[in-house]
Amino acid sequence: MVEVEQRLVPTGLHVFGRADGERECADLLRMVASFDRPERGARALTDLVSESSGLGAYETLLGEKTNDGWQRRELVEGVVRGAVAIFLSEGIEAACRWLEANARVQPDESRKVFGLLASVREQLKTNAELDGLARALRGEYVEPGPGADIVQNPSILPTGRNTHAVNPYAVPSHIAYARAERVVNSLLERHSAEHGRLPRTMALVLWGLDNIKTQGEGVAQALWLLGVRPVRDRMNRVTNVEPLPLERLGRPRVDVVMTVSGIFRDLFGATMLLLDKAVRCVAELDEPAEWNPVRANVEAQADTEGCTRDEALLRVFSNAPGSYGTNVNFMVMDSEWEQTEALGELFVTRKCFAYGRDRDGRSLEGREARGALSRALSRVEATYQNIDSFEIGITDVDHYFEYLGGVSKAVERHAQTRPAIYLSDSVSRDARVRSVEEMVRLETRAKTLNPKWYEGMLRHGF
Repeated sequence: MVEVEQRLVPTGLHVFGRADGERECADLLRMVASFDRPERGARALTDLVSESSGLGAYETLLGEKTNDGWQRRELVEGVVRGAVAIFLSEGIEAACRWLEANARVQPDESRKVFGLLASVREQLKTNAELDGLARALRGEYVEPGPGADIVQNPSILPTGRNTHAVNPYAVPSHIAYARAERVVNSLLERHSAEHGRLPRTMALVLWGLDNIKTQGEGVAQALWLLGVRPVRDRMNRVTNVEPLPLERLGRPRVDVVMTVSGIFRDLFGATMLLLDKAVRCVAELDEPAEWNPVRANVEAQADTEGCTRDEALLRVFSNAPGSYGTNVNFMVMDSEWEQTEALGELFVTRKCFAYGRDRDGRSLEGREARGALSRALSRVEATYQNIDSFEIGITDVDHYFEYLGGVSKAVERHAQTRPAIYLSDSVSRDARVRSVEEMVRLETRAKTLNPKWYEGMLRHGF
């Protein structure tokens, strides 16, 4: 019930050219204040409140699943809600004084957070979208700006600018890589608790727009599973990877099969090469098989399944160049299948094109590799996708069952067993890992059955 109550839910569609109201503004500001903003020198308000109140690190509270832990989290978040409400009604200094009196947070620390919130609030009050559109139609200059989620990156404000995506050589960002570690640890802990051991091989779904919004958090999760860190050059471009010592990881590496969208393929060509390089790097490490399933799987395929080492190393798959989607969603909606195996086979047919480089450095450029994908999926024990936005969830669009459902059915077909299916929610601080059943239940209760959500949608004609 606490999760349902605290979940941020859209209350209708965005109207082009219309600024957000105070109610929507309050919810957004509370979420913005819940994350560290090192670029502004501001710490997360939840962290400041938790530590100053003597409750310890907020990250520790997030990991406590007891009733006492939930109560302490609710106490912290209640103080944050109160502070944001005071800020909206009385201003920065009043909010700082209130926090000092109620949670012993030093004004010098909280003032940085509220300064950021004041800037975000002012930008939310204005909306230059119609002006920007008019300038574009007149052929005039439109100021560029990043395209992302406000919670993840407040610098997308003000709206009405000429949005650009992301520099693929900057992916994953430092923040995305740091956040990914906690999500991966939670993911592996969840699987271990349910199955008694860590997964040796997983299949990940990577989307282009999601990684734009999070500055590469999905990419960073793949790197953490493999146990490598990104290496940056003098221009801060991610151009290489290096393995993390097993002592630093504290666990075996995980073999990762990556199925990426056509948009990801088009926007993140350099990142796909980086992911391929990460797999090849790990496969060359001289480590025991039980600690390095990448190396073990590659050697097993090359030795017993009649494929070359280059074929056994393939882990990054997408559509053929110029092609998009899996068509699994169309097959489902048109009822053009009788056996579920057909869904998995269609996914493999559409996504069996490999990307990366061979041992001689030659680009694969979408070479068809159906056998390689089928062999890789036959070893998968769990499938996973990261959710990056509170606005669109798995019950809103068909792309989640098209991709995550499609790869899960493909695994079921080739591994002859149903994989564990997980999703994580990177919008909130705890980035909780849930099963697909849990996520459907949560979204159904928080959105579909929530009058605030469906009445907001009804106002827009849905």
